[in-house]
Amino acid sequence: MEPAELLARHGIAPGTLEPSPAPPARRPTLDRVMAMPPRPCSACGDMAATARAVTFAGAGHRWVDLCRDHALAVWRPSRVPATLPEIAADLRAALVAAERARGSCQEPFSS
Repeated sequence: MEPAELLARHGIAPGTLEPSPAPPARRPTLDRVMAMPPRPCSACGDMAATARAVTFAGAGHRWVDLCRDHALAVWRPSRVPATLPEIAADLRAALVAAERARGSCQEPFSS
């Protein structure tokens, strides 16, 4: 889920969040996470473990501070193949695409 959806589920209007620099804002994000005392989670009020600068339509760039559970809720899972056969298939597909882009009509690694 996206941060905007998470906040909407909790009835939080993005305009009520603190303005942030434009994403990705790496150094300001690190400074924000390390600041004492810790900030509250933008969704539930528990102690925040992470922060991110998010751009919201109509509200601009805003800080979204999230506790562990809400940070995991908006975490995007990896789309990297998990098994060796899946990795090999992806590499074969990339090689075929590269060969086609070079103008070669031969299919490498025909099985």
